[in-house]
Amino acid sequence: MRLLKRLLIGWLVVAGLSTIAAMIVRRAIPESGTEDDDGFSVVAAMDGREFASRASPFRYGAVTAFMGGVELDMRAASIEESASLSVRAVMGGVDIVVPAQWRVELIRDVVMGGVENLTDPDASDTAPLLVIDAHVVMGGVEIHADGAT
Repeated sequence: MRLLKRLLIGWLVVAGLSTIAAMIVRRAIPESGTEDDDGFSVVAAMDGREFASRASPFRYGAVTAFMGGVELDMRAASIEESASLSVRAVMGGVDIVVPAQWRVELIRDVVMGGVENLTDPDASDTAPLLVIDAHVVMGGVEIHADGAT
C-alpha cells in the first residue's frame, strides 16, 4: 500500500511539474504570424497544433513542440530562392509537408530522438531551397513531400 501511495504521489508531482513547464513554454515563446505572412512562429505545449502556410513568398518560420505535436503544411507556400525553418521538439513531434519541387537541407541536433527527411534527395540545384534547423530531445521530426508519407 505504501508503494502504491508513493507511486501516486510521484506521478502527481511529475504531472504538476510538466503542466507548469508547459505554461512557462507558452509564455516564454510567443506565437506570431498568420498563414499568409512571410514568417511565423507556432508553439504546441502539451497540446496539438495544425498550421498551413500560404505565404508568397515564405521566408522564415519557427516551430516549437514541447510535449505536444505540430502538423505543418507548407504545400500552399512558395519560396523565391531560399527560406529557413527552425524546429524545436522536446518530448514532442513535428510533421512537415512541403511541395514536391522544393529542395530540403537539414541541419540536425538530436538527443534520444529522430529526424527524418523523406523528400527527394536528388532535387534540382535550381529548385527553391528550404533549410530546416532541427533540435530534438526525446522527440521526432519528419519532413516529407506532397503525396509522400
